[in-house]
Amino acid sequence: MIAARHARAGPLADLCSPGAALRAFALANLAALLHALGMGAAPSAWLPVLLHDLEVAQPALALWLLAVCGGARLWRSAGAQALAAILAGALAPWLTQALLDRVLAAAVPALPGWRGAMLGALLAALLVQHQRLRAQAQDPAQLRARLDELQARIRPHFLYNALNAAAALVHEQPERAERVLDDLAGLFRASVGSTGQYSTVRAEIELARRYLDIEEVRFGARMRVHWQVEAACQDLRMPALTLQPLLENAVRHGVESTSLPCAIDVAMRRRGSHLEIEVTNDYQPRGDAARHSGTGTALANIGQRLRLLYDLDAEMRHGPSGGGQPRRWRVRLRLPL
Repeated sequence: MIAARHARAGPLADLCSPGAALRAFALANLAALLHALGMGAAPSAWLPVLLHDLEVAQPALALWLLAVCGGARLWRSAGAQALAAILAGALAPWLTQALLDRVLAAAVPALPGWRGAMLGALLAALLVQHQRLRAQAQDPAQLRARLDELQARIRPHFLYNALNAAAALVHEQPERAERVLDDLAGLFRASVGSTGQYSTVRAEIELARRYLDIEEVRFGARMRVHWQVEAACQDLRMPALTLQPLLENAVRHGVESTSLPCAIDVAMRRRGSHLEIEVTNDYQPRGDAARHSGTGTALANIGQRLRLLYDLDAEMRHGPSGGGQPRRWRVRLRLPL
């Protein structure tokens, strides 16, 4: 009976992550801005109110986060957590404004104490509900289904080329053709049969090398891959099937875009509490449309997977690197450990 009631109440909301804190600050500042703009169109009417509201909102929000995160271990149910967060949302702005009015004797028109308390409670309720919906979306079954859908979209697109390469080698270099098919089988076992959402740096590198061995049959010495992997990174955890699509993107839009030798640099290192991954490749621009069309599906899907797994704790950036020749494109991931 208790378990059933807890299931109906839903999962606890994550109110203490960087993403939750950022959303809380955004909500509070947006509310302050809307209240200030309601005072009139002239800056002389709304600017003092905005400054005063922000003066209240920032410490009130810090107080709210301190309350809900400091007592996080006390919440035994989603209902108790929501009630505590809403009460703290009501008390924090009321106490902060009362203290500021007493200390500073502010004459700027601001929300009366009871309205500030109601607004704080409403914003807290909105944030709790949003974070609970995120938690429900990350239920293991639903999360796995969504991640599997995204992962399926970034399965290797090179099957046709790889099979053609193997077929061309069957008569002249049968042993190499066998290695190509073995590498291809390994890639698809990892892509289709993966049982978890996470892997290790070591396993991801092994999978990526299998992919590059296949592409080497097509491009030979034109494809030059340089690895810089810190030894301390080898056993760190990272999302499965992340490095190989980055390299596939570099090959498709780097090596295939030019008949000249093309360098691909792969760097993996630990920086504090993050794992940094960089894949940089030469490319030959073919106009803005062609250049930017080459970084769409694979990177977008990786970005969606990172948001599902890490919320705002992970970062992905991509774009031209440097202004020299040859032109280079860099993709950088920062994953929390």
